[in-house]
Amino acid sequence: MTSAIPAAVQWPVFGFVALVLIGRYLLVAQTILDRLASRALLLGLLCDLLRNDTVQRAIAAALWMFDDAYVIDLARQASFGPLLLSIMCLFGMARIATSPTDESTVWRRQRRYDAAALIAIAVMLAAGTPARAHGMLIDEYHGWPAIIVWLAYYSVLGASSLAIIRIMVIELRSGDNTVREIAIYLVVLAYFGVLALESVYLPAQTVAAVLTDSPARDPSMQSKALSAFIALIVGAAILTVPLLGAVVVRAGWDRPGRHCRAIRPLWRDLTRVYPEVVLERPTTDSISQLHRMSMEIRDCLVRLHRYVPEDDMHGDLRTYAHRISAAIGAKRSGQPPRASSPGRFTATSARRDLAAELAELVELARIWRREVTGSELQRELLRS
Repeated sequence: MTSAIPAAVQWPVFGFVALVLIGRYLLVAQTILDRLASRALLLGLLCDLLRNDTVQRAIAAALWMFDDAYVIDLARQASFGPLLLSIMCLFGMARIATSPTDESTVWRRQRRYDAAALIAIAVMLAAGTPARAHGMLIDEYHGWPAIIVWLAYYSVLGASSLAIIRIMVIELRSGDNTVREIAIYLVVLAYFGVLALESVYLPAQTVAAVLTDSPARDPSMQSKALSAFIALIVGAAILTVPLLGAVVVRAGWDRPGRHCRAIRPLWRDLTRVYPEVVLERPTTDSISQLHRMSMEIRDCLVRLHRYVPEDDMHGDLRTYAHRISAAIGAKRSGQPPRASSPGRFTATSARRDLAAELAELVELARIWRREVTGSELQRELLRS
């Protein structure tokens, strides 16, 4: 069918989905689940593109050696193929959730699912030949070819939907799901519940209509075009959420990224004094970067410990920041370090859990930026 949805609605949606796909392939492609989800969305986009009037005419123009009407009818029938393959991707994702395994096994299993879908598509295209020859849609031509087409299509769709429903029920009954996971499972359960009902009702309706010589209820098949378009929008919206999270992390707007920016002035000044502590291997995510910067700051502080008098090791963070400054000044002025072995140069906080240490470090960096690096004397001492 050619979708009756206005082009002014279709093309912005297509553009949005294309942007989501590009973003996901660049930022959200770390796991098999990520790649299968993006693949499912891409196939859903291809399905709706094949139902767009402009795309159909462009395909007919590209295949100018064949009859335009026949090529367009073939594109209409072929549009169900990407939809089945997309469902197979979702089925594969559900199987991974309950039967995690290595990547090679997952892709080998996925190829079997795709093969089942491709067999169904081949049967559909073969059975749809008479309709294409008469320049009609499958439900317009009707008859036994329509029965074969929809039995092939809905047998695969129904079987995969029931399998996904079973997997979702098992996950919901496990009792160890987060609220977000439960919400996702319920949405998936509702969607595939509807598809499972359609997989029984619509083929039965087609058989009954053919046997009683009644016309199809939707010969233009617009309800199928609308449901696929809505599914594309919903799928793109769901897959946008992890993409936005990845963008936030990449831009450094997440919590670890904000902490990195907060401690950077302190890290920069300390690593100028001890550049050898900086790891050469760059980090690609804010969590790893925060961990690395924290460790490098503490390495510098341990080394500065020997430039602080034995009786001047503790104090509040404000005092501590100025002691760090004095230790840097002592080192730069050529003062020899104490001969004692390196110890821990810390403020008075007794808490040693990671969250407390990070909070202390962020507060120290704030004091450092406000009170120490603003000093003309300190700028001179810290100048490389």
